[in-house]
Amino acid sequence: MEQSNIYEVLYRIGIALTSERNIHSLLERIVDEAISLAACDGGTIYTIKGQSLVFKVFKNRVLRQQYLSDDISEILNIKEVPISRSSLSGYVALTKEVLHFPDRKTAHESGFVFDTVALSGVDYTVESSLTMPLVTSAGNVVGVLQLVNARDGVSIVPFKPETIEIMKFFASQAASALQNVQLIEELKEAQLDSIYMLSTAAEFRDKVTGDHIKRISRVSYIIARTIKMSREFSELILYASPMHDIGKVAIPDYVLNKTDRLTPQEWKLMKKHTTYGAKIIKESKYPLFKMAKNIALYHHERYDGNGYPHGLKGTQIPLEARIVQVADVFDALVSDRPYKTAWTLDDAMKYIKDFRGEQFDPDVADAFLEKQEIVFKLYGKKES
Repeated sequence: MEQSNIYEVLYRIGIALTSERNIHSLLERIVDEAISLAACDGGTIYTIKGQSLVFKVFKNRVLRQQYLSDDISEILNIKEVPISRSSLSGYVALTKEVLHFPDRKTAHESGFVFDTVALSGVDYTVESSLTMPLVTSAGNVVGVLQLVNARDGVSIVPFKPETIEIMKFFASQAASALQNVQLIEELKEAQLDSIYMLSTAAEFRDKVTGDHIKRISRVSYIIARTIKMSREFSELILYASPMHDIGKVAIPDYVLNKTDRLTPQEWKLMKKHTTYGAKIIKESKYPLFKMAKNIALYHHERYDGNGYPHGLKGTQIPLEARIVQVADVFDALVSDRPYKTAWTLDDAMKYIKDFRGEQFDPDVADAFLEKQEIVFKLYGKKES
């Protein structure tokens, strides 16, 4: 790459990295840009987890042709390595040094053996390697970036000194961007925990547990991703769905916890929790609360138009409400309530299947049924 262009390229990359808000997208972007900048076969990025380094993204241009996949992390036999001096990545994380080995022999003479365990059974040989710590301005290591097999045309060559200097600067950009996204992720987790706690408190009178809230939230997210909704939409439904029954705070205890069948008047009162919920959340300029209001108001509508409070039908019902309805009904069926004992997971799954196209959006129900194995694991049971 022309020296005159490198600063412009690094500036562009820096802007691109700092604009990423999703951690997985950022990690992929870091590896992609690093491979391109260093003109090498592949790269791996690790993040810190306790005393271990966790493989996050593993890409390789040569192996991609063999496995017909961009991120080929699934071929790794191990997913974590200890932070210790026994591995290249662990050593770099501990010492904050940059390690460059032009070939396997040099690495071996320095006491390092390229990790053949992680890539056992793969027809690929690592010769040159460049391993760099991702160190923040405060001196904290947030990850490790490892690049392999620099190329000069078709030949594997050592990484050039000028390339190593460029990659050191790139690593500092990557570390800054990764630290920012990790802080955003921590804030999101704190916000989600707060939403869970507040939603559980709101439903405490209905004998609903925090686990119920979390299950509905996670299942709604799974469904959204399965029907190919964007990460933004899926994250919003993860955060908004716990507020689906917040209107029950306005329903009297004698109705909420009645063990006998509700009278027509009591049922009329119970159904008002949807409109009460919408009033509690109110109009908002924020997408999260706009979605939460839709979910609270419409999650008891039915696909066939026989639901409440407005008798909406089909796609008149907001998608987020159609998704949460499936998750909520399933969880209600498999949970003990004052008026019923819990169904088995298999029976509840069959109910969703039987009523797809009537009570439930068929596409949403199919997405849920497709993820039966994941749902069963979430509920602590293996698929039957």
